[in-house]
Amino acid sequence: MSKLVIFSKNAVETLEFFSRQLADTFERRGYEVFWLDFKMLGLGVWKLRQAVKGKEAVFITFNFIGYSGEEELWEPDGDRMTGFWEKEGIRCLNIIVDHPMYYYQQLRMASPDWQMQIFCIDRDHAAYMARFYPKVPCAFLPSAGNAPQPARDLPPMLSQPLGQWAMRPYPVVFIANYVPVVNIEKQLDRLEPEYRAFYYEIIDAFVHHPEKELLSLIEEYIRREIPDVTEGGLCMAMHTMVAVDLWIRTYFREKAVRALAEGGVKVYLFGKDWERMPCQKPENLISNGHMANSLECVRAVGQGQIALNTMPWFKDGAHDRIFTAMLQGAVAFTDDSRYLREQFDDGDALVYYDLHNMDGMAQQVGQLLRKPERLYAIACRGYAAAVKGHTWEQRAETLFRYSLAKG
Repeated sequence: MSKLVIFSKNAVETLEFFSRQLADTFERRGYEVFWLDFKMLGLGVWKLRQAVKGKEAVFITFNFIGYSGEEELWEPDGDRMTGFWEKEGIRCLNIIVDHPMYYYQQLRMASPDWQMQIFCIDRDHAAYMARFYPKVPCAFLPSAGNAPQPARDLPPMLSQPLGQWAMRPYPVVFIANYVPVVNIEKQLDRLEPEYRAFYYEIIDAFVHHPEKELLSLIEEYIRREIPDVTEGGLCMAMHTMVAVDLWIRTYFREKAVRALAEGGVKVYLFGKDWERMPCQKPENLISNGHMANSLECVRAVGQGQIALNTMPWFKDGAHDRIFTAMLQGAVAFTDDSRYLREQFDDGDALVYYDLHNMDGMAQQVGQLLRKPERLYAIACRGYAAAVKGHTWEQRAETLFRYSLAKG
């Protein structure tokens, strides 16, 4: 039987960019790749039904795309509705790049008929899955770096001499959108006063203890209020804490950018709405003024010497911004995690800043920029490390070990 791998397009731009890098590896392995168009899903499903005939197929998706109630992927089967993937016997490899609590509704509907293997990009997330969804197969799969071309085709970092590298126009670059904390607070303000106070108490605990992982700290507060809460009740309560997660990641993202700008560092921002961020030295915020797509972001990082990253509260994983910075020859400047500390020493292939001492970030960056030889050496080591072990091509190789297409 021939082998077919199915990916989604026109669903989420960033995740499609990841998928296209995975698809390149599958095609080189001799697989046929089918792109299911979510802008024309009805027609896409009809074409897919023709494409899977006589083939052994696997659907590789992110964040439950294709398993989130899309009407075109359900059809009558006697007195019940059956999903397309189940009816066709198509296995799914589903990579979750957010905390699983965001997918409570999808996970509570999990069925053995799904034939789904889930991957989490943080080991704490995988532990969360094992605790609350023990019947759903789940494994840890780190995120990876993005590149405008396959990583195997990237030029050696050392082919760009120090003098040329030091001419990169962006001393510090950050690829992310700005979301005002007040937008998250509007969601919290709709709660009853006692619940709102409880949520802000948890938020305040994270602000003062940014090393804490989501579940452990939130569970501490929930059990204080409901000592005999069941596992199912705790899982449901975690789903209601999405606003807490969004608040703290938004708060620390804004704080990181402001700490650099107000400390005298010019930060080149690729993402929307940064002009809305209050800052005492707005002249140090140079924004492109619009939402940037993935390719534009990758190219921007490739013009930077230092690439800022703020973790979306991953305490045992990594964000793709880190590995993208490395692949593009920029020095990743990031808060840490247990996984990152296992992979990289501070000042070797990247540089860490401390969430407990963000006022010192500007001084750290200033010292780095004043020593271009050291900065360049870190960039070279980071590039080598990412090419060796942190590309989407290598993540695809890991997926192969999960028997993508048997037979």
